[in-house]
Amino acid sequence: MGHGHHILGGAEPWQIGAAVIALACVIGIVLWLVHRRTIASDGLSPMERKSLPHPHREILSMLRQHGGSMMQSQIADAIPVSLEDLADALKELESHSLIRRQWDPDKNTYAVTAS
Repeated sequence: MGHGHHILGGAEPWQIGAAVIALACVIGIVLWLVHRRTIASDGLSPMERKSLPHPHREILSMLRQHGGSMMQSQIADAIPVSLEDLADALKELESHSLIRRQWDPDKNTYAVTAS
Protein backbone atom coordinates (compact mmCIF):
# COMPACT_ATOMS: atom_id res chain seq x y z
CA MET A 1 0.00 0.00 0.00
CA GLY A 2 2.91 2.30 -0.31
CA HIS A 3 2.13 5.22 -2.60
CA GLY A 4 -0.75 7.61 -2.13
CA HIS A 5 -2.65 8.80 -5.13
CA HIS A 6 -2.32 12.43 -6.08
CA ILE A 7 -5.35 14.22 -7.38
CA LEU A 8 -3.34 15.82 -10.14
CA GLY A 9 -1.56 12.64 -11.03
CA GLY A 10 1.77 13.35 -12.68
CA ALA A 11 1.02 16.94 -13.70
CA GLU A 12 4.00 19.19 -14.13
CA PRO A 13 4.12 22.51 -12.24
CA TRP A 14 3.74 24.49 -15.48
CA GLN A 15 0.59 22.51 -16.31
CA ILE A 16 -0.89 23.34 -12.92
CA GLY A 17 -0.02 27.01 -13.43
CA ALA A 18 -1.59 27.02 -16.89
CA ALA A 19 -4.76 25.40 -15.50
CA VAL A 20 -4.99 28.03 -12.74
CA ILE A 21 -4.55 30.86 -15.26
CA ALA A 22 -7.17 29.33 -17.57
CA LEU A 23 -9.61 29.00 -14.67
CA ALA A 24 -8.99 32.62 -13.65
CA CYS A 25 -9.68 33.74 -17.23
CA VAL A 26 -12.94 31.78 -17.35
CA ILE A 27 -14.06 33.29 -14.04
CA GLY A 28 -13.13 36.77 -15.28
CA ILE A 29 -15.13 36.34 -18.47
CA VAL A 30 -18.17 35.06 -16.57
CA LEU A 31 -18.02 38.01 -14.15
CA TRP A 32 -17.70 40.45 -17.06
CA LEU A 33 -20.74 38.90 -18.79
CA VAL A 34 -22.79 39.09 -15.59
CA HIS A 35 -21.80 42.74 -15.11
CA ARG A 36 -22.80 43.62 -18.66
CA ARG A 37 -26.24 42.19 -18.05
CA THR A 38 -26.77 44.36 -14.94
CA ILE A 39 -26.67 47.50 -17.08
CA ALA A 40 -29.65 47.34 -19.39
CA SER A 41 -30.00 48.95 -22.79
CA ASP A 42 -31.37 52.08 -21.11
CA GLY A 43 -27.99 52.56 -19.43
CA LEU A 44 -29.37 52.21 -15.90
CA SER A 45 -28.47 49.70 -13.24
CA PRO A 46 -31.27 47.78 -11.47
CA MET A 47 -30.64 49.86 -8.33
CA GLU A 48 -30.93 53.14 -10.25
CA ARG A 49 -34.11 51.91 -11.91
CA LYS A 50 -35.64 51.18 -8.49
CA SER A 51 -34.40 54.16 -6.49
CA LEU A 52 -34.54 57.12 -8.89
CA PRO A 53 -37.79 58.95 -9.66
CA HIS A 54 -39.01 58.91 -13.26
CA PRO A 55 -37.58 62.23 -14.53
CA HIS A 56 -34.19 61.43 -12.96
CA ARG A 57 -34.12 58.00 -14.65
CA GLU A 58 -35.08 59.53 -17.98
CA ILE A 59 -32.37 62.21 -17.78
CA LEU A 60 -29.63 59.80 -16.70
CA SER A 61 -30.63 57.23 -19.31
CA MET A 62 -30.62 59.84 -22.07
CA LEU A 63 -27.18 61.14 -21.05
CA ARG A 64 -25.65 57.65 -20.90
CA GLN A 65 -27.12 56.62 -24.22
CA HIS A 66 -25.92 59.87 -25.79
CA GLY A 67 -22.40 58.97 -24.68
CA GLY A 68 -21.12 62.50 -24.14
CA SER A 69 -22.16 65.83 -22.77
CA MET A 70 -25.44 67.45 -23.74
CA MET A 71 -26.48 71.03 -23.31
CA GLN A 72 -29.07 71.53 -20.58
CA SER A 73 -31.24 73.23 -23.20
CA GLN A 74 -31.14 70.01 -25.31
CA ILE A 75 -32.30 68.00 -22.30
CA ALA A 76 -35.09 70.52 -21.67
CA ASP A 77 -36.25 70.13 -25.27
CA ALA A 78 -36.26 66.33 -25.03
CA ILE A 79 -37.94 65.79 -21.66
CA PRO A 80 -41.50 66.97 -21.03
CA VAL A 81 -41.00 68.60 -17.60
CA SER A 82 -40.98 72.21 -16.52
CA LEU A 83 -37.65 74.03 -16.53
CA GLU A 84 -37.85 74.34 -12.74
CA ASP A 85 -38.39 70.59 -12.31
CA LEU A 86 -35.57 69.87 -14.74
CA ALA A 87 -33.19 72.18 -12.86
CA ASP A 88 -34.14 70.52 -9.55
CA ALA A 89 -33.64 67.02 -11.02
CA LEU A 90 -30.23 67.97 -12.43
CA LYS A 91 -29.13 69.47 -9.10
CA GLU A 92 -30.19 66.31 -7.28
CA LEU A 93 -28.45 64.01 -9.78
CA GLU A 94 -25.33 66.17 -9.45
CA SER A 95 -25.47 66.02 -5.63
CA HIS A 96 -25.46 62.20 -5.89
CA SER A 97 -22.48 62.38 -8.30
CA LEU A 98 -24.46 60.76 -11.12
CA ILE A 99 -23.91 63.71 -13.44
CA ARG A 100 -21.54 66.66 -13.81
CA ARG A 101 -22.57 70.10 -14.97
CA GLN A 102 -20.23 72.75 -16.32
CA TRP A 103 -21.32 76.23 -17.31
CA ASP A 104 -20.70 77.11 -20.95
CA PRO A 105 -20.73 80.92 -21.18
CA ASP A 106 -20.66 80.87 -25.00
CA LYS A 107 -23.92 78.91 -25.15
CA ASN A 108 -25.34 80.42 -21.95
CA THR A 109 -26.27 76.99 -20.60
CA TYR A 110 -24.77 74.04 -18.74
CA ALA A 111 -23.00 71.16 -20.45
CA VAL A 112 -24.27 68.04 -18.65
CA THR A 113 -22.36 64.74 -18.59
CA ALA A 114 -23.21 61.42 -16.93
CA SER A 115 -20.57 60.43 -14.35
